[in-house]
Amino acid sequence: MASAILGPLCDGQHSQHDVLHYAHPSLLSLGPLRLETCWWVPLLFAAAGIILGVSHPLLDAWQQERGGQQPRGGADPSWSFVLAAITLFVLQYAASGTLEEPLLRQALPGGLPALDALLLSSGVALWWAFDCSPQGLLMACLTAVAGPAVEVALINGLHAYTYTHPSFLGIPSWIAWVYLAGGPAVGNLGRRVSSSIVAARRERDT
Repeated sequence: MASAILGPLCDGQHSQHDVLHYAHPSLLSLGPLRLETCWWVPLLFAAAGIILGVSHPLLDAWQQERGGQQPRGGADPSWSFVLAAITLFVLQYAASGTLEEPLLRQALPGGLPALDALLLSSGVALWWAFDCSPQGLLMACLTAVAGPAVEVALINGLHAYTYTHPSFLGIPSWIAWVYLAGGPAVGNLGRRVSSSIVAARRERDT
């Protein structure tokens, strides 16, 4: 549910800054904000949230059985820890839309695009600060690959939307690092919810 609500709000920041536009848009009005989205966007974000939210606790348990490293916030992170991770991810998401145009043709020495460098470094920093586990890094990297792959299919196969400044296959290169940052944010929410469900079951069974 959280992903279904928060995802379109974040995604709407991209359309508001002319980063992308849908073939058949729906307009969401929130006071002075008018965000462009589409009916299937909440469903897609909800599915991604379920996959990430379920996989992180399962991988944590698998690592624990083998004496492996646990995430920085533990298997039962506090709500303040979870909300801090989500807040910083949302800020990174918003920054990707706000900064695309001014940083579009800026590059660091060596040719690395400035926006890619900024979003990649912030994504890695979010993983380090709010996860720092091998399983968390695995899921963040898988998300950074799977997310753009789904977008390529939606853009080139279904022609569902278009990016204004694509880099390859219809998508911008920096979008992968936004997905990377989403891993620890959604993963910690999944850990918190999973821990609450387990605790409620134990209390019910006693």
